[in-house]
Amino acid sequence: MPMAAKRVLLAASAALMLLSGCASQPDKKLPDVTGETKVSVEWRARLGDGPGALHARMTVAVSADDIVYAADTSGTLSALTLESGKRLWETSFGQSILGGVGLDGDQLYISLMEGSLVALSAETGEELWRAMLPSESVAPAVADNARVYVQTVDGRVTALSREDGSQLWTYEAGLPVLSVRGTGSPLMMDQFVVAGFATGKVVALDKTLGIPRWDVRLGVPDGRSELERLVDVDGTPSYEGQLIYAAAYHGKIAALTPNGETIWEEDGSSYTSPELALGSVYLGLDNDEIQAYDMLNGAEAWHQDALKGRVLGQVTATGASLAVADADGYVHILSQLDGRLTGRIFLRPRPLHINYPQQTEATNGRLGRGRDFGIRSTLIDTDAGLLVYTNFGELLLLTIE
Repeated sequence: MPMAAKRVLLAASAALMLLSGCASQPDKKLPDVTGETKVSVEWRARLGDGPGALHARMTVAVSADDIVYAADTSGTLSALTLESGKRLWETSFGQSILGGVGLDGDQLYISLMEGSLVALSAETGEELWRAMLPSESVAPAVADNARVYVQTVDGRVTALSREDGSQLWTYEAGLPVLSVRGTGSPLMMDQFVVAGFATGKVVALDKTLGIPRWDVRLGVPDGRSELERLVDVDGTPSYEGQLIYAAAYHGKIAALTPNGETIWEEDGSSYTSPELALGSVYLGLDNDEIQAYDMLNGAEAWHQDALKGRVLGQVTATGASLAVADADGYVHILSQLDGRLTGRIFLRPRPLHINYPQQTEATNGRLGRGRDFGIRSTLIDTDAGLLVYTNFGELLLLTIE
Protein backbone atom coordinates (compact mmCIF):
# COMPACT_ATOMS: atom_id res chain seq x y z
CA MET A 1 0.00 0.00 0.00
CA PRO A 2 1.42 3.45 -0.90
CA MET A 3 2.60 5.44 2.11
CA ALA A 4 0.36 8.41 1.31
CA ALA A 5 -2.67 6.14 1.24
CA LYS A 6 -1.65 4.53 4.53
CA ARG A 7 -1.41 7.97 6.11
CA VAL A 8 -4.86 8.93 4.87
CA LEU A 9 -6.53 5.68 5.94
CA LEU A 10 -4.89 5.73 9.37
CA ALA A 11 -5.80 9.36 9.83
CA ALA A 12 -9.40 8.67 8.83
CA SER A 13 -9.61 5.75 11.24
CA ALA A 14 -8.15 7.83 14.06
CA ALA A 15 -10.60 10.63 13.39
CA LEU A 16 -13.50 8.19 13.28
CA MET A 17 -12.61 6.70 16.65
CA LEU A 18 -12.25 10.11 18.21
CA LEU A 19 -15.47 11.43 16.69
CA SER A 20 -17.73 8.44 17.36
CA GLY A 21 -15.94 6.21 19.85
CA CYS A 22 -17.98 7.48 22.77
CA ALA A 23 -21.16 8.10 20.83
CA SER A 24 -22.42 4.54 20.51
CA GLN A 25 -24.37 3.44 23.58
CA PRO A 26 -25.63 -0.07 22.73
CA ASP A 27 -27.77 -0.38 25.87
CA LYS A 28 -29.21 3.12 25.61
CA LYS A 29 -33.00 3.13 25.81
CA LEU A 30 -34.45 3.25 22.33
CA PRO A 31 -36.93 6.04 21.57
CA ASP A 32 -40.57 5.06 21.17
CA VAL A 33 -42.02 4.44 17.73
CA THR A 34 -45.64 4.81 16.63
CA GLY A 35 -45.73 1.25 15.29
CA GLU A 36 -47.65 2.26 12.18
CA THR A 37 -44.89 0.89 9.93
CA LYS A 38 -44.25 -2.84 9.84
CA VAL A 39 -40.78 -4.03 8.84
CA SER A 40 -40.07 -7.68 8.02
CA VAL A 41 -37.23 -9.75 6.57
CA GLU A 42 -37.92 -11.35 3.18
CA TRP A 43 -34.59 -13.15 2.83
CA ARG A 44 -31.05 -13.09 4.15
CA ALA A 45 -27.74 -14.32 2.75
CA ARG A 46 -24.32 -14.56 4.41
CA LEU A 47 -21.49 -12.97 2.42
CA GLY A 48 -18.11 -13.67 4.02
CA ASP A 49 -16.71 -11.20 6.53
CA GLY A 50 -18.89 -8.30 5.41
CA PRO A 51 -17.97 -4.62 5.64
CA GLY A 52 -16.99 -4.76 9.32
CA ALA A 53 -13.57 -6.34 8.86
CA LEU A 54 -11.95 -3.15 7.51
CA HIS A 55 -14.43 -0.65 8.97
CA ALA A 56 -15.56 -0.09 5.38
CA ARG A 57 -18.80 1.24 3.92
CA MET A 58 -19.52 -1.32 1.19
CA THR A 59 -22.03 -0.29 -1.47
CA VAL A 60 -24.38 -2.84 -3.00
CA ALA A 61 -25.43 -2.44 -6.65
CA VAL A 62 -28.70 -3.57 -8.27
CA SER A 63 -29.12 -4.01 -12.02
CA ALA A 64 -32.14 -3.16 -14.15
CA ASP A 65 -32.97 -6.89 -14.36
CA ASP A 66 -32.97 -7.25 -10.54
CA ILE A 67 -29.57 -8.82 -9.96
CA VAL A 68 -27.83 -7.77 -6.73
CA TYR A 69 -24.04 -7.43 -6.72
CA ALA A 70 -22.31 -7.34 -3.34
CA ALA A 71 -18.67 -7.58 -2.28
CA ASP A 72 -17.18 -8.41 1.10
CA THR A 73 -13.89 -7.09 2.42
CA SER A 74 -12.29 -10.55 2.40
CA GLY A 75 -12.24 -10.35 -1.40
CA THR A 76 -15.34 -12.08 -2.81
CA LEU A 77 -17.82 -10.57 -5.26
CA SER A 78 -21.26 -12.22 -5.41
CA ALA A 79 -24.27 -11.96 -7.72
CA LEU A 80 -27.69 -12.82 -6.24
CA THR A 81 -31.30 -12.57 -7.35
CA LEU A 82 -33.23 -9.70 -5.79
CA GLU A 83 -36.38 -11.81 -5.53
CA SER A 84 -34.99 -14.59 -3.33
CA GLY A 85 -31.31 -13.93 -2.58
CA LYS A 86 -30.29 -17.02 -4.56
CA ARG A 87 -26.59 -16.88 -5.42
CA LEU A 88 -25.91 -16.94 -9.17
CA TRP A 89 -22.11 -16.74 -9.15
CA GLU A 90 -19.18 -15.49 -7.10
CA THR A 91 -15.62 -14.45 -7.87
CA SER A 92 -12.75 -14.30 -5.39
CA PHE A 93 -9.75 -11.98 -5.71
CA GLY A 94 -7.53 -13.13 -2.86
CA GLN A 95 -7.30 -9.64 -1.39
CA SER A 96 -9.60 -7.13 0.23
CA ILE A 97 -12.22 -5.30 -1.79
CA LEU A 98 -12.85 -1.69 -0.77
CA GLY A 99 -15.91 0.51 -1.22
CA GLY A 100 -18.29 -2.00 -2.76
CA VAL A 101 -19.54 -2.37 -6.32
CA GLY A 102 -19.93 0.11 -9.16
CA LEU A 103 -22.33 -0.87 -11.96
CA ASP A 104 -22.84 0.50 -15.46
CA GLY A 105 -25.02 -1.58 -17.74
CA ASP A 106 -23.12 -4.78 -18.49
CA GLN A 107 -19.95 -3.94 -16.53
CA LEU A 108 -19.06 -4.02 -12.82
CA TYR A 109 -16.21 -2.16 -11.13
CA ILE A 110 -14.49 -2.99 -7.85
CA SER A 111 -11.45 -1.51 -6.11
CA LEU A 112 -8.85 -3.75 -4.50
CA MET A 113 -6.59 -3.09 -1.52
CA GLU A 114 -3.51 -3.09 -3.77
CA GLY A 115 -4.78 0.10 -5.41
CA SER A 116 -6.28 -1.31 -8.62
CA LEU A 117 -9.66 -1.03 -10.30
CA VAL A 118 -11.09 -4.20 -11.86
CA ALA A 119 -13.79 -4.27 -14.53
CA LEU A 120 -15.90 -7.42 -14.79
CA SER A 121 -18.76 -8.80 -16.83
CA ALA A 122 -22.02 -8.28 -14.93
CA GLU A 123 -23.40 -11.47 -16.47
CA THR A 124 -20.61 -13.91 -15.57
CA GLY A 125 -18.17 -12.15 -13.23
CA GLU A 126 -15.35 -12.64 -15.76
CA GLU A 127 -12.54 -10.09 -15.44
CA LEU A 128 -12.37 -7.74 -18.44
CA TRP A 129 -9.45 -5.53 -17.48
CA ARG A 130 -7.48 -4.28 -14.50
CA ALA A 131 -5.91 -0.83 -14.06
CA MET A 132 -3.62 0.59 -11.38
CA LEU A 133 -4.87 3.68 -9.58
CA PRO A 134 -2.86 6.44 -7.88
CA SER A 135 -4.06 5.03 -4.53
CA GLU A 136 -6.91 3.02 -3.00
CA SER A 137 -10.51 3.90 -3.68
CA VAL A 138 -13.06 3.43 -0.89
CA ALA A 139 -16.11 4.44 -2.96
CA PRO A 140 -17.59 2.79 -6.07
CA ALA A 141 -16.51 3.97 -9.51
CA VAL A 142 -19.08 5.49 -11.88
CA ALA A 143 -19.10 5.28 -15.67
CA ASP A 144 -20.66 6.57 -18.86
CA ASN A 145 -20.44 5.01 -22.33
CA ALA A 146 -16.81 6.11 -22.80
CA ARG A 147 -15.09 6.60 -19.44
CA VAL A 148 -14.92 5.25 -15.90
CA TYR A 149 -14.42 7.82 -13.11
CA VAL A 150 -12.97 6.86 -9.75
CA GLN A 151 -12.02 8.94 -6.71
CA THR A 152 -9.10 7.78 -4.56
CA VAL A 153 -8.13 8.51 -0.96
CA ASP A 154 -5.15 10.68 -2.00
CA GLY A 155 -7.47 13.47 -3.20
CA ARG A 156 -7.58 12.56 -6.89
CA VAL A 157 -10.23 11.80 -9.48
CA THR A 158 -9.05 9.63 -12.39
CA ALA A 159 -10.79 8.89 -15.69
CA LEU A 160 -10.12 5.55 -17.41
CA SER A 161 -11.21 4.17 -20.75
CA ARG A 162 -14.32 2.04 -20.30
CA GLU A 163 -13.06 -0.29 -23.05
CA ASP A 164 -9.60 -1.22 -21.76
CA GLY A 165 -8.91 0.70 -18.52
CA SER A 166 -6.20 2.94 -19.93
CA GLN A 167 -5.80 6.22 -18.06
CA LEU A 168 -7.23 9.28 -19.83
CA TRP A 169 -6.68 12.00 -17.22
CA THR A 170 -6.28 12.61 -13.49
CA TYR A 171 -7.11 15.60 -11.31
CA GLU A 172 -5.47 16.22 -7.93
CA ALA A 173 -7.13 18.43 -5.32
CA GLY A 174 -4.51 18.23 -2.57
CA LEU A 175 -4.91 16.68 0.84
CA PRO A 176 -4.95 18.05 4.40
CA VAL A 177 -3.08 16.36 7.24
CA LEU A 178 -6.26 14.66 8.52
CA SER A 179 -9.45 13.62 6.76
CA VAL A 180 -12.64 11.80 7.73
CA ARG A 181 -13.84 8.37 6.51
CA GLY A 182 -12.63 8.48 2.92
CA THR A 183 -14.59 9.81 -0.07
CA GLY A 184 -17.85 9.57 -1.95
CA SER A 185 -18.28 8.64 -5.60
CA PRO A 186 -18.26 11.37 -8.23
CA LEU A 187 -21.64 12.60 -9.50
CA MET A 188 -21.99 12.20 -13.27
CA MET A 189 -23.66 14.93 -15.32
CA ASP A 190 -23.86 15.62 -19.06
CA GLN A 191 -20.63 17.61 -19.37
CA PHE A 192 -19.04 17.28 -15.91
CA VAL A 193 -18.29 14.94 -13.08
CA VAL A 194 -18.79 16.64 -9.72
CA ALA A 195 -16.74 15.50 -6.73
CA GLY A 196 -16.28 16.58 -3.13
CA PHE A 197 -12.85 16.76 -1.53
CA ALA A 198 -11.24 16.88 1.91
CA THR A 199 -10.41 20.54 1.24
CA GLY A 200 -14.09 21.39 1.79
CA LYS A 201 -14.64 22.08 -1.90
CA VAL A 202 -17.05 20.68 -4.48
CA VAL A 203 -15.39 20.69 -7.92
CA ALA A 204 -16.90 20.17 -11.39
CA LEU A 205 -14.43 18.48 -13.76
CA ASP A 206 -14.72 18.44 -17.53
CA LYS A 207 -15.46 14.84 -18.57
CA THR A 208 -13.18 14.93 -21.59
CA LEU A 209 -10.22 16.96 -20.32
CA GLY A 210 -10.36 16.57 -16.55
CA ILE A 211 -9.88 20.30 -15.96
CA PRO A 212 -11.98 22.11 -13.30
CA ARG A 213 -14.84 24.20 -14.68
CA TRP A 214 -15.94 25.58 -11.30
CA ASP A 215 -15.57 24.96 -7.60
CA VAL A 216 -17.57 25.93 -4.51
CA ARG A 217 -16.29 25.87 -0.95
CA LEU A 218 -18.69 24.36 1.61
CA GLY A 219 -16.32 24.22 4.56
CA VAL A 220 -13.54 26.52 5.79
CA PRO A 221 -10.88 24.97 8.09
CA ASP A 222 -11.18 26.71 11.45
CA GLY A 223 -9.87 25.74 14.87
CA ARG A 224 -6.70 25.03 16.78
CA SER A 225 -6.51 21.26 16.27
CA GLU A 226 -6.55 19.23 13.06
CA LEU A 227 -9.79 17.57 14.22
CA GLU A 228 -11.47 20.96 14.51
CA ARG A 229 -10.21 21.86 11.04
CA LEU A 230 -11.77 18.86 9.27
CA VAL A 231 -14.03 20.04 6.43
CA ASP A 232 -14.35 16.94 4.24
CA VAL A 233 -17.07 16.61 1.61
CA ASP A 234 -17.34 12.83 1.99
CA GLY A 235 -20.82 12.13 0.67
CA THR A 236 -21.61 11.84 -3.02
CA PRO A 237 -23.35 15.01 -4.27
CA SER A 238 -27.02 14.50 -5.24
CA TYR A 239 -28.84 15.95 -8.25
CA GLU A 240 -32.52 16.64 -8.93
CA GLY A 241 -34.60 19.41 -10.46
CA GLN A 242 -31.60 21.12 -12.07
CA LEU A 243 -29.84 21.53 -8.72
CA ILE A 244 -26.85 19.81 -7.13
CA TYR A 245 -26.93 19.23 -3.36
CA ALA A 246 -23.80 18.61 -1.29
CA ALA A 247 -22.74 18.85 2.36
CA ALA A 248 -19.43 19.16 4.22
CA TYR A 249 -18.30 18.03 7.65
CA HIS A 250 -17.92 21.11 9.90
CA GLY A 251 -19.44 23.05 7.02
CA LYS A 252 -22.63 23.75 5.09
CA ILE A 253 -25.23 22.00 3.01
CA ALA A 254 -25.83 23.86 -0.24
CA ALA A 255 -27.90 23.78 -3.42
CA LEU A 256 -25.87 24.61 -6.54
CA THR A 257 -26.71 25.09 -10.20
CA PRO A 258 -24.86 23.04 -12.83
CA ASN A 259 -22.85 26.23 -13.46
CA GLY A 260 -21.65 26.40 -9.85
CA GLU A 261 -23.95 29.18 -8.64
CA THR A 262 -25.05 28.82 -5.02
CA ILE A 263 -28.86 28.99 -4.74
CA TRP A 264 -28.95 28.49 -0.96
CA GLU A 265 -26.76 27.23 1.85
CA GLU A 266 -27.55 26.32 5.45
CA ASP A 267 -25.76 24.86 8.45
CA GLY A 268 -25.54 21.08 8.08
CA SER A 269 -22.33 19.39 9.18
CA SER A 270 -22.37 15.88 7.73
CA TYR A 271 -20.15 13.18 6.25
CA THR A 272 -23.01 11.51 4.32
CA SER A 273 -24.88 12.28 1.11
CA PRO A 274 -28.03 14.42 0.97
CA GLU A 275 -31.11 12.30 0.20
CA LEU A 276 -33.76 13.82 -2.07
CA ALA A 277 -37.48 12.96 -2.04
CA LEU A 278 -40.93 14.59 -1.86
CA GLY A 279 -39.53 18.08 -2.47
CA SER A 280 -37.19 17.87 0.52
CA VAL A 281 -33.51 17.29 1.19
CA TYR A 282 -32.87 14.88 4.07
CA LEU A 283 -29.50 14.89 5.79
CA GLY A 284 -28.01 12.87 8.63
CA LEU A 285 -25.94 15.30 10.68
CA ASP A 286 -22.64 14.46 12.35
CA ASN A 287 -24.32 14.44 15.81
CA ASP A 288 -26.81 11.75 14.68
CA GLU A 289 -29.69 14.16 14.29
CA ILE A 290 -31.67 14.13 11.04
CA GLN A 291 -32.86 17.30 9.37
CA ALA A 292 -35.19 17.98 6.45
CA TYR A 293 -34.72 21.07 4.28
CA ASP A 294 -36.98 22.52 1.61
CA MET A 295 -35.39 21.59 -1.70
CA LEU A 296 -35.97 25.01 -3.28
CA ASN A 297 -34.99 27.45 -0.53
CA GLY A 298 -33.25 25.44 2.23
CA ALA A 299 -35.84 26.27 4.89
CA GLU A 300 -35.99 23.72 7.73
CA ALA A 301 -39.01 21.43 7.36
CA TRP A 302 -38.41 19.31 10.48
CA HIS A 303 -35.68 18.12 12.81
CA GLN A 304 -35.41 14.73 14.56
CA ASP A 305 -33.00 14.32 17.48
CA ALA A 306 -34.37 11.15 19.14
CA LEU A 307 -31.59 8.97 17.66
CA LYS A 308 -28.65 10.97 18.99
CA GLY A 309 -25.77 8.79 20.12
CA ARG A 310 -26.69 5.79 17.96
CA VAL A 311 -23.98 6.39 15.28
CA LEU A 312 -26.26 6.58 12.26
CA GLY A 313 -25.41 5.87 8.64
CA GLN A 314 -26.77 7.26 5.41
CA VAL A 315 -30.45 8.29 5.33
CA THR A 316 -32.33 6.51 2.53
CA ALA A 317 -35.79 7.31 1.13
CA THR A 318 -38.08 4.32 0.61
CA GLY A 319 -41.69 4.89 -0.41
CA ALA A 320 -43.11 7.64 1.81
CA SER A 321 -40.63 6.81 4.56
CA LEU A 322 -36.99 7.28 5.42
CA ALA A 323 -34.75 4.49 6.67
CA VAL A 324 -31.51 4.82 8.61
CA ALA A 325 -29.35 2.16 10.29
CA ASP A 326 -27.19 2.44 13.40
CA ALA A 327 -24.06 0.95 14.94
CA ASP A 328 -26.02 -1.62 16.97
CA GLY A 329 -27.85 -3.29 14.08
CA TYR A 330 -31.18 -1.44 14.19
CA VAL A 331 -32.93 -0.03 11.12
CA HIS A 332 -35.16 2.91 12.07
CA ILE A 333 -38.08 4.07 9.92
CA LEU A 334 -39.20 7.73 9.88
CA SER A 335 -41.99 9.61 8.16
CA GLN A 336 -40.78 11.87 5.35
CA LEU A 337 -43.52 14.37 6.19
CA ASP A 338 -42.60 15.21 9.79
CA GLY A 339 -39.71 12.96 10.87
CA ARG A 340 -41.64 10.98 13.46
CA LEU A 341 -40.36 7.46 14.18
CA THR A 342 -42.89 4.99 12.78
CA GLY A 343 -41.10 1.62 12.91
CA ARG A 344 -37.93 -0.30 13.73
CA ILE A 345 -36.30 -3.68 13.28
CA PHE A 346 -33.28 -5.22 15.02
CA LEU A 347 -31.22 -7.35 12.63
CA ARG A 348 -29.48 -9.99 14.65
CA PRO A 349 -27.30 -12.43 12.70
CA ARG A 350 -29.14 -15.70 12.04
CA PRO A 351 -26.96 -17.92 14.30
CA LEU A 352 -27.65 -15.56 17.22
CA HIS A 353 -31.44 -15.61 17.26
CA ILE A 354 -31.43 -16.47 20.96
CA ASN A 355 -33.24 -14.63 23.74
CA TYR A 356 -31.95 -14.77 27.27
CA PRO A 357 -34.34 -13.75 30.07
CA GLN A 358 -34.10 -10.25 31.57
CA GLN A 359 -31.69 -9.04 28.85
CA THR A 360 -32.23 -6.27 26.33
CA GLU A 361 -32.69 -7.14 22.67
CA ALA A 362 -29.34 -5.51 21.87
CA THR A 363 -27.56 -7.53 24.59
CA ASN A 364 -29.02 -10.77 23.27
CA GLY A 365 -27.74 -9.81 19.81
CA ARG A 366 -24.14 -9.35 20.92
CA LEU A 367 -23.25 -12.94 21.65
CA GLY A 368 -20.50 -13.11 19.03
CA ARG A 369 -17.73 -12.09 21.44
CA GLY A 370 -16.70 -8.77 19.97
CA ARG A 371 -18.08 -9.18 16.43
CA ASP A 372 -19.42 -6.02 14.83
CA PHE A 373 -23.18 -6.41 14.38
CA GLY A 374 -23.81 -2.81 13.36
CA ILE A 375 -24.77 -1.47 9.94
CA ARG A 376 -22.48 1.02 8.21
CA SER A 377 -23.20 0.44 4.51
CA THR A 378 -25.78 2.53 2.69
CA LEU A 379 -29.29 1.08 2.61
CA ILE A 380 -30.46 0.54 -0.97
CA ASP A 381 -34.09 1.10 -1.96
CA THR A 382 -35.43 -1.25 -4.67
CA ASP A 383 -38.81 -2.16 -6.15
CA ALA A 384 -38.78 -5.33 -4.05
CA GLY A 385 -37.79 -3.71 -0.75
CA LEU A 386 -34.85 -2.32 1.16
CA LEU A 387 -31.43 -3.99 0.86
CA VAL A 388 -29.36 -3.93 4.06
CA TYR A 389 -25.74 -5.12 4.29
CA THR A 390 -24.65 -5.59 7.89
CA ASN A 391 -21.12 -5.26 9.24
CA PHE A 392 -21.33 -8.94 10.23
CA GLY A 393 -21.63 -9.95 6.57
CA GLU A 394 -25.35 -10.58 6.11
CA LEU A 395 -27.25 -9.16 3.17
CA LEU A 396 -31.00 -8.84 3.85
CA LEU A 397 -34.05 -7.70 1.93
CA LEU A 398 -36.61 -5.89 4.09
CA THR A 399 -40.19 -5.03 3.23
CA ILE A 400 -41.70 -1.90 4.74
CA GLU A 401 -45.48 -1.68 4.97
